[in-house]
Amino acid sequence: MKKLKVLILDYDPILWVSLLILSLLGLLGVYSATYKGGTSPLFFKQLIYLLVGWFVIALLSRFNFRVLLDMAPGIYLFNLFLLTLVPIVGKTVYGAKRWLDLGPVSLQPSELMKFSLLLFLVYTFSHARRLWSKEVFVGLFSLTVPFFLTLKQPDLGTALTFILIFAVVLFLWGLKVLYFILAGISLLASAPLLWHLLKDYQKERILAVIDPYSDYQGSGYQLIQSVIAVGSGGMFGKGFLQGTQSHLLFLPEKHTDFIFSVISEEWGLMGSFILVSVFFLIFYGVLKYSLLSTDHAERLFLGALGTLWIFQVSVNFLMTMGLMPVVGMPLPFVSYGGSAILTFSLLLGTALSIIREQRNRSIRFEHG
Repeated sequence: MKKLKVLILDYDPILWVSLLILSLLGLLGVYSATYKGGTSPLFFKQLIYLLVGWFVIALLSRFNFRVLLDMAPGIYLFNLFLLTLVPIVGKTVYGAKRWLDLGPVSLQPSELMKFSLLLFLVYTFSHARRLWSKEVFVGLFSLTVPFFLTLKQPDLGTALTFILIFAVVLFLWGLKVLYFILAGISLLASAPLLWHLLKDYQKERILAVIDPYSDYQGSGYQLIQSVIAVGSGGMFGKGFLQGTQSHLLFLPEKHTDFIFSVISEEWGLMGSFILVSVFFLIFYGVLKYSLLSTDHAERLFLGALGTLWIFQVSVNFLMTMGLMPVVGMPLPFVSYGGSAILTFSLLLGTALSIIREQRNRSIRFEHG
């Protein structure tokens, strides 16, 4: 009984319950989005992905964070190796070569790199003592290689996520705000050049946000259909499996990046509010433990994870509401896809390991 009590005290119940609710809401969303007169095989695959994800979370939550951090260089190099295989033996889907075909499933190494890069940057910067140092150079190099490999696939959204992770780790490490202001000014000044470097379809997606009806059948179609789905849900939605935009096949990619549109149409504002609240509770929990941590590496990992979490969720929500260009940004534990679930399972499992150790330290301190 005493061991059970200690085991319960190890975990934050709000985080675990929130994650469970999120997984269940995601399953219902995928079930509806893929329903065609019967249960789709994609639903069963998503269920398996989530079960594997929960196993990874449970396993990592009992793992010592310091041991995992020491493994960061090996994890990063293995993921980088997988990423270099993509242009050689990768599978092409819709003109993008991002996946490795593993038989019944496909693996997206660029998605997994979010975890590997973050862990390696925390490992590197926890040893850095000044800005112009070997560790910072190694960290910058570890960002550059996967960034350009991912950009080549092409996958601009994921590549930009790598920059976000690097910038947040730098900020939490202690880099002065002045450097970020200068970087922002430089980015604005180089905007015309960056615009010309974008591919035509990327430019079209950006312009579609400004005026989606200028290319109704092309780049603006998905945004328009998504906005219609979100707006037509009203307060309480049309009902489970009753969404017209998704079930009459108006909305493309409805079970992946646009799953929020399906949920909003069928469950309305109230269902969307519950989903957003659960996402925020997880963000708040991770951020809270980041601020409470006295360990530099733990604070870096939790702070960067919290930022990545709220960034990816916000981009997906804004995209489905027509306020941002369409990018490959799945909704964690809600959108269909094994790679994204595995990535955030690794991230959250590591975070829960840190939180467990932090709560244990707090309990030991209270009991002398």
